[in-house]
Amino acid sequence: MVALIIANGDDVDKTSFENMSIDYVICADGGLEKAEKLQVVPDLILGDFDSVHGDVLEKYKKSSEIMKYPAEKDFTDMELSIEIAVKKGFRDIVLVGATGGPRLDHSLANMMLLEKYYKFGINIIIIDNNNKIQVISDNCNMLLENKRETFVSLIPLTEEINGLTLEGFKYPLDRVVVKRGSTLCVSNEIISDKGRIILERGTALLFISRD
Repeated sequence: MVALIIANGDDVDKTSFENMSIDYVICADGGLEKAEKLQVVPDLILGDFDSVHGDVLEKYKKSSEIMKYPAEKDFTDMELSIEIAVKKGFRDIVLVGATGGPRLDHSLANMMLLEKYYKFGINIIIIDNNNKIQVISDNCNMLLENKRETFVSLIPLTEEINGLTLEGFKYPLDRVVVKRGSTLCVSNEIISDKGRIILERGTALLFISRD
């Protein structure tokens, strides 16, 4: 089962996720207006509702569950949304509208939520019009098909990642160690019909991007 969470960051094309099998939709505050544009009806709308027009919220009161929270709280609307999805039993979660906007702190915080929940067996990906972001970790062997001329970046989250192999890339690697803070694996490019990422040990953020 897959939960989709729509937040109030940059707009995203519906084509980015419409082929996914989505079982439950949560809108985090102003994400409701994104859902309105995408013609997606949420199952749940939550937040303090400081970034959504009242008439839009009113439209969905009969069709969607509403959960209102105070503006001053210890969690972002995004983290609250993820917590609720997890409590409902979802282990695969897609975030849209989770990047962009005028403030970088929210984008970075959302990316760090991927790491936080990955440790508990929750697989979360962020999708926007140019990027797919996810966490990879120990014993990863990932095949990327139909991604020729796609850019791939790996940002170590642990002190180092070990045994990193990249096949089918412009800059191939063979079982290298990459330290946290290194930019070695930023903006590599798949030049074959198939690219493969092998990671023996460690945890990293994986960005699959296009201009």
